[in-house]
Amino acid sequence: MHRMFKRSQVWLVLLLLIAACSQASDSGGDQTLSLRTLTGNAAVFGTIELVVDTGIKVANPYDPDQIDLMVSFISSTGQIYRVPAFWYQDFDQITLQPKGNPEWRVRFTPSEPGAWQVKAELTKPALSSDVITIEVSSNKQSAGFVRINSSNPRYFARQDGSFFMPIGLNLGWPTQQGAGILREYEHWFDQLSKNGGNIARIWMASWSFGIEWQDTGLGDYSKRMQQAWMLDQIFKLAEQRNITIMLTLINHGAFSTSTDSEWAKNPYNAANGGPIAEPQLFATDLQARELFKHRVRYIAARWAHSPSLFAWEWWNEANWTPINDALMQPWVSEMTRHLAQFDPYQHLVSTSYASNTTTSMWTQPEINFTQHHDYTGRDLGQAFPLVMRELNAAAPQKPALVSELGYAATGRDEVINRDLWQFHQGLWAAPFSGFAGSGMYWWWDTLVDPDNLWSEYAKLAQFFKDQDLTSFSPVSAQVSPLKARALALQTKSQALVWVRSNEYEPEALTNAYEEALKKREFNDTWEYVPPTYADLTLKLSGLEAGTYQATWYDPQTGTWSDSTTVTLEAEAATIAVPSFNYDLALKLVKQ
Repeated sequence: MHRMFKRSQVWLVLLLLIAACSQASDSGGDQTLSLRTLTGNAAVFGTIELVVDTGIKVANPYDPDQIDLMVSFISSTGQIYRVPAFWYQDFDQITLQPKGNPEWRVRFTPSEPGAWQVKAELTKPALSSDVITIEVSSNKQSAGFVRINSSNPRYFARQDGSFFMPIGLNLGWPTQQGAGILREYEHWFDQLSKNGGNIARIWMASWSFGIEWQDTGLGDYSKRMQQAWMLDQIFKLAEQRNITIMLTLINHGAFSTSTDSEWAKNPYNAANGGPIAEPQLFATDLQARELFKHRVRYIAARWAHSPSLFAWEWWNEANWTPINDALMQPWVSEMTRHLAQFDPYQHLVSTSYASNTTTSMWTQPEINFTQHHDYTGRDLGQAFPLVMRELNAAAPQKPALVSELGYAATGRDEVINRDLWQFHQGLWAAPFSGFAGSGMYWWWDTLVDPDNLWSEYAKLAQFFKDQDLTSFSPVSAQVSPLKARALALQTKSQALVWVRSNEYEPEALTNAYEEALKKREFNDTWEYVPPTYADLTLKLSGLEAGTYQATWYDPQTGTWSDSTTVTLEAEAATIAVPSFNYDLALKLVKQ
């Protein structure tokens, strides 16, 4: 019996050795794991980047079922954050050719100072690196990640509690190729930043920064590492200029058969070897969902660290796809839970629709803010308050953004350029209607930049500079006689008001244009200037009686008037409006 027991022990040891050798053979390479830092001095809300050195090789480093490499960051107060490493290929800034060998990297942004302990861990085979220590200094220059405002959930804030009002536009994809892509985004970001803007919406589309498409197949992103590296650089440009990015993960065309359709080239399409025969099955097919989860993990591993990431946007205009809300809601819940495992920074999450304000999606707890897209060409001073009421009814405790806007969805209006007027309307009407930020115009490459409209952001930013809107609510305001429209944000002792001529909106411009055609007055130099109004009064309700300081602002020129003192009666505040052609804005503060 004793001899047999010894033989059993020997066989057991041999079997364990064979299993270990087999495991090593499956993984390939030597069984080592170590960490080395790439970044210099570490600071709170500053990125720490490390290389994870290992000799282990797998067929597909983008597949977490083949290699699940996680890195733990432990703060001096005992907080533990686990983030995935990602397979990285560097590129030359000028030639855009691969530079050096691919390697594992990890990015992490600490939220508190002190000594952080860092360790890499591999589940199969079970390996861990030695623990290294990174000293993180305090940083008063960074306000941290964007959050829902704790004082008023209909607005945003930074992590330090400071009020955050998104002012910006769509910069969906580049128009240049190669190194011109970065020059273009650097130019756009420079213009936006120096004019007070702080947000851009960017798509991970197949033709821009998407990492998985027909050329890659599913689950292996090695042929899209240049696109991923480009997006790295764009995030760095944004970070340097205090610009945040709403990153759109799926554009509708990828799963649409009717609108901007790319379904024929989608790698999920069974015709291309994918797992699904119809686009709507993307939301329900188990294999499709698991493959997309791999993509989500990689995206979070590579870009979740950035304080310049404003939010993840799952879909652009999902209602152009056959995936209805009944299918989309459980998909969003599942994917958001999966994303949260790899995003310890709790970035905001949203999705968008083409002019759908009443979707039940807005009530989902995974959706942090609602969105509105508008290409109706209508009077936004009249329309936006109505849209805001619908969104508030659907999700009363969530911020709302006008994240796409244009006069029409067919392109820039070239005849009389109604887009110029609609662009200005959207900037100002959105926040005064209760939206959490400016209207974000769509035609960045055919209107905003070519016409050099960047200074329009500076004028809006100047009016709202240092203004915390959490105690304000949109209220009714009246102009008499009815030659202008007024939108107001108000407390008991303060009011912010935008007054706009009824002749300063696209329909009035269209009418003037048609009249000029009838009279044969239209030519290349024709311009419609709204009439001057000098006899208007503004009536506000709900303000306390007392003495107020009134300061008028011209949104056309970005200039302030001299402040005047006005005495208001309770519930009957009437103020004379200075003469104007286009629009004016007012700050009214009780003394």
